[in-house]
Amino acid sequence: MKKFLLMVAVAFSAATYAQTEKGNWMVGSDLSFSYESAKLTSSEKRNNITVERESTTNTFKFIPNVNYFVINNLAVGLGLEYRHEKTKGASDATNSFAIAPNAHYYFPIGGKLAPFVGAKVGYAWQSEGSSDSQKSRGFLFGLKGGIAYFVNEGAALTGYVGYDYMNLKEKVNTNNSEKFGKFGVGIGVALFF
Repeated sequence: MKKFLLMVAVAFSAATYAQTEKGNWMVGSDLSFSYESAKLTSSEKRNNITVERESTTNTFKFIPNVNYFVINNLAVGLGLEYRHEKTKGASDATNSFAIAPNAHYYFPIGGKLAPFVGAKVGYAWQSEGSSDSQKSRGFLFGLKGGIAYFVNEGAALTGYVGYDYMNLKEKVNTNNSEKFGKFGVGIGVALFF
């Protein structure tokens, strides 16, 4: 009986391990939601003006990505990110696009579950309307941690908590900048080849 249980445990562990082996591809997409209630401070260096405002913002993100397992359990790849934000009381919504190289590391614990951590660094473009003065671009950094549930040998569902930081400068007046960080939760689907 003990040998049988050991063989079953090894088989379940191998099933998860096979999906995250070196040489495999992972294609997927994430959906992320966040809610923010914040006090924002922005400063304009040219006129020494500091503006503070309070806001409530809902954010939705869609992130398709392609990754390659360079070693067992470590995938590196590229994600394209679309983010839509709506702040209570604002006339325009904010839309941003980003391109971000990323890395994910999986910890196969056996069975169909594998906790993971991920990181990304990239470049983002943001627009709050049609005017050039409302367009900005800059640096993006993100971290996340979660768990993958392997539905079968070719697919997994993921759930995670993440943090994104952006440092953006206005397109027209590059002295104006905006820095912010956001926590969010997300779900995703990954296909393994």
